[in-house]
Amino acid sequence: MPIRLRLTVITVALLTVCCVGLTLILNLSANRMATIIDATIVIPAREVGEEIEFNESTQSPAGRMTPTVSSLASQKAKMDFRIESIIYMLLVIVGGGFLTYYLSGKALKPLDILNSQVKNINVHNLSEPLSIPPTNDEIAELTLTFNKMKDKLDNFFMIQRRFSASAAHELRTPLAVLQTKIDVFKKKQAHTNEEYDALISVIEKQTKRLRGLVGSLLDMTNMEENSEQNSIYVKNILQDIIFELSHIIKDKNVTITLNCDNSVVFGNIDLLYRAFYNLVENGIKYNIEGGTVEVIVNRLNNEQVSIKIIDTGIGIADKYKQKIFEPFYRVEKSRSRQLGGTGLGLSTVNNIIKKHKGTITVTDNENGGTCFHVIINSVK
Repeated sequence: MPIRLRLTVITVALLTVCCVGLTLILNLSANRMATIIDATIVIPAREVGEEIEFNESTQSPAGRMTPTVSSLASQKAKMDFRIESIIYMLLVIVGGGFLTYYLSGKALKPLDILNSQVKNINVHNLSEPLSIPPTNDEIAELTLTFNKMKDKLDNFFMIQRRFSASAAHELRTPLAVLQTKIDVFKKKQAHTNEEYDALISVIEKQTKRLRGLVGSLLDMTNMEENSEQNSIYVKNILQDIIFELSHIIKDKNVTITLNCDNSVVFGNIDLLYRAFYNLVENGIKYNIEGGTVEVIVNRLNNEQVSIKIIDTGIGIADKYKQKIFEPFYRVEKSRSRQLGGTGLGLSTVNNIIKKHKGTITVTDNENGGTCFHVIINSVK
């Protein structure tokens, strides 16, 4: 049932109850009053000074007692009053119902406009805001809230489109390289061992790249499956990560230091390991020869722990600091691919930190390089 009709039915029901009750009360009061009037006696008029005789049996003035109105006329007046009261009651109910229907239509007109606007929304006009009515009421507030939701949906669809386009591009590039190499290889009848080795090397490299890209996509998709959360010592995670990255540290000739207290965070150990692994690995891979990476962990308060990964690497320009957490975004695309990056590392890190209700920010290191600052909860 439409809201307008529902309001009308409710109002008519209330009017009916009120009018019927009021009519019954008025009729009862009128009947009592008419009965009292019928029972009233009238003493005949006398001259001034004339003595009044009393009836000894009734102790009332003697004389002819007459009612003010005849019984027949009284009954007719009562019946007329009942009929008129019922007619007026019906008129009030019907008139009130029509008036309610008309006024509710006026009051709900902004809601009808909002409904028609919402019906015309599609993927192509999500960025166009709905007109907010000047009523300054709940409907205006609902329209404003809906506009905010549209903005979020529009941003989500834009990110999804960019993600799909970037994923298709990233998957197409190694496949195109493989296809080109195979086509060139097939054009020659005879091949040397060096040519076979070169083709196998290209296939191995591009296959590894595809596997890493597909693995990263699956990790992002299946992140919600890792829902088990426990209390975790941050120091244990970071020590394992540094040990696992020791070969990269040695090859890059980077010095890494861990300054960590006994802080405990609450979360999923596999996801947090993956997040901090990416951050520390980036600090090493994008560092300068002979640079340093410093990992600092300390408790901010009873509920939050701060983790900083500070490097002396190439740094990130201010205009890129917000974009680096988007999927497939690379500050230096050629260098990222050269170092084996898929463009999903920091996006995955950002999603993991958000899943743990934490925050991650990136700033410049005073001595050159980058500082990633993660704040994460230490309690449920």
